[in-house]
Amino acid sequence: MESQQAQRKNEHLSLAVKMWRQQQLKVIGAAFEAVRWVPNSLPELGEEDITLGQTVAGLNFNWPFYIEAMTGGSNYTKEINGQLAQVASETGLAMAVGSQSIAIKDRQATDSFKIVRQANPNGIVIANLGANHPLDHVLQAVDMLEANALEMHINVAQELSMAEGDRTFYWLDNLANIIAKSPVPVIIKEVGFGMGTSSIQQIAALQPAAINIGGTNGTNFATIEQARDLQNSNPIDFSHYGFSTIESLLAAQKAQVTVPIIATGGITKPNDIITSLMLGATLTSSAGYFLSTLVTQGPTGLYQTITDWQKALPKFMLALGVRQVNELRTVPRIYNPDLQNFIQQL
Repeated sequence: MESQQAQRKNEHLSLAVKMWRQQQLKVIGAAFEAVRWVPNSLPELGEEDITLGQTVAGLNFNWPFYIEAMTGGSNYTKEINGQLAQVASETGLAMAVGSQSIAIKDRQATDSFKIVRQANPNGIVIANLGANHPLDHVLQAVDMLEANALEMHINVAQELSMAEGDRTFYWLDNLANIIAKSPVPVIIKEVGFGMGTSSIQQIAALQPAAINIGGTNGTNFATIEQARDLQNSNPIDFSHYGFSTIESLLAAQKAQVTVPIIATGGITKPNDIITSLMLGATLTSSAGYFLSTLVTQGPTGLYQTITDWQKALPKFMLALGVRQVNELRTVPRIYNPDLQNFIQQL
């Protein structure tokens, strides 16, 4: 019989898929459509001129997007992780796993994470732990996956939404220690509530390999935790809390940090990737949309979705007249009035 933690992982997965299937995602803040691309009628380029690879912390990403952290810790999530890793291998994408804290506590859960490296022996694999985990846990998580990098996730709103969640958050000193001593590059990642300017500046001062601003409009873990709380022992509503991915990217611009920014949260099409890269992201990632695609259409459907995105990206860049991903930051764009108002207030 699986542990209570493993059952919780299954609940998270099923509720996330349900939200995406039934389109129960709450729209918080500015959507990607709030940014319009200015047409370039004379790009003076060919598709063969386009380069899509990105290098972050010495890691060479073949594409400017990857499969973001989702799950692990149970028999069912082992199957999901194996399928995700196989598709990642076939498409040349990097992949992050869900929180490995369950495997640190329960060795029986390690196989649900190790399968990722087994299915994708040569790809970039990113380990994942919460911001409160000490260095010895980090070393175990990295070793478990032979990981190339590590995400340390910050999830205050999720914890506060959980009846059994944490209520104290003293993370900065621990994160500084992990960043200094980790054997692999460390990414600090918000789990889907976005980041404001001051938070980005605080994290950047720790000098991580990258900051994933993890904006709203993707999987909402506050809503998921409230759905799990069937007895309503912790009635708190965070369902409209946070900054969207677009808003968080604009906050990162205002923060004027040099640390690479990763954009995730509600990315459901290659257009969203392009817009995120325009607004300063170095990489992007998607989790819930890929998960929903995998569960509803199988590995073949997810493979087709990802390869469709890979075919679309160079065409979009060609239409905008840029050769490399970083050049997208120079492309002119138009903000709708609500987003312009947000920028002014920010």
